[in-house]
Amino acid sequence: MKEERRNIRERSAMVQYVIKSVIDNPSVTLTVETLHQWLNVPLAGAERILAKLVASGLVREVHQGVWVRAALPGIA
Repeated sequence: MKEERRNIRERSAMVQYVIKSVIDNPSVTLTVETLHQWLNVPLAGAERILAKLVASGLVREVHQGVWVRAALPGIA
């Protein structure tokens, strides 16, 4: 069996941190570069995290390469 090279718990905690930060701070703007620096992850990792946030409907693109929190039901 191949050993997993990534720390799944750490990755999950990182994504949960980003989700909480986006929900708690509606004025946050995200870019791949911002996530890369903020989380100290490779650019490819930041792209994957952002893609998951977009796919979940949590963020929406307002300008090319710039995302903000999407309107969330029940959250101001």
